[in-house]
Amino acid sequence: MICTETGVLPNSHYFFFTPSTIFEKYYYYLLVCGHFHCQYGYKIKRKGNTEPLLICILDGQLHLDYENKQYTGRKGDILLIDCHKPHTYYSDPSCNFLFLHFGGSDSVRITNHLISQNGGALFQLETNQAISQILYELITKLYYEQTINDIELSCIVYNCLCLTQAINEILATPSSPNSSIISNSIYYIRNNISKSLTLKDLADQASLSIYYFSHLFKKETGISPIEYIALTKINIAKTMLKTTQSSVSEIAESLGYSSSSSFINAFTSRVEISPMKFRNMPK
Repeated sequence: MICTETGVLPNSHYFFFTPSTIFEKYYYYLLVCGHFHCQYGYKIKRKGNTEPLLICILDGQLHLDYENKQYTGRKGDILLIDCHKPHTYYSDPSCNFLFLHFGGSDSVRITNHLISQNGGALFQLETNQAISQILYELITKLYYEQTINDIELSCIVYNCLCLTQAINEILATPSSPNSSIISNSIYYIRNNISKSLTLKDLADQASLSIYYFSHLFKKETGISPIEYIALTKINIAKTMLKTTQSSVSEIAESLGYSSSSSFINAFTSRVEISPMKFRNMPK
C-alpha cells in the first residue's frame, strides 16, 4: 500500500498483517512493515497505544523524543521503541527508513530489556547492516507479492531482535557476499527508477564487470538486470495508476520512459491491457 501521511513521499510503501491466534498467543508476529521516504513535515506523535517499533535508517535523519530523551538517528542507525510509552518521531529535513511493528507474548519485555541493555533507544551496532538487509529483503518480497507465511514472519522478527544486542560477542552470521551485492543493486534500482539505467550503470555501481554482474544478478534473482528494471517500472506504474491521479504522461516521465507512447507500449505488452483500462478496472 502507498502511504498518504503528511510528509511521506509517493514512492513509500507499507504492508499490514493479521497473525493467527496461535502466533498471537505463543510467538512473535509482524503487524506492519514498510519503507518510507519522508521529507520535512513527517511527524508521528503517540500517547502510547501500539506495539513495539524497530526502525532502520537508510539515509537522512530521524529525530525521536522518548522517555525524556532526544535522539537523532542517521544513516546506519537503528531506533527501537516501546510504543506503549508516549513518544514522538519526525523527519528533519528528510529521511529514508525501513520499519516494522511487531508483537508477541513478551515483545514489550524484550524491547525494554534491549533498550536498557543498550543504554537508550538509539542502536549503533555491528549488526545493524544485517538487520537492515533482512528488512529490505522482506519488503522487496512483499512488494512483488511473494507469499510469506506466519512462520517466516515470526523468524524475521526473532532474528532482528536477536541481532539488536549491545553485546560485542553477539554478531550477525555473515550473509552471502553475493546476496549483499545484489540487494544493494536492487536498492539502487528502486531509488533511481526515474533514470534510464543501463547494465553498465549497475555493474559500475557494484564495482563488477558487466558480464560477471549480469551472471550474478540472474543467479540470485532468476531474471536479468534489465528485465528486473522493466518489471519494477511496470509494478510501480500499476500502483500509481490505482492510487494516484497522475496522468499517463506524468507516470511515464516519473519512471524514466522516453515518451508516453513508449510507456503505454511497454505496459500493454506486459499487462495485456492499456494503462487507462488497468486504472479503470474494479479494485
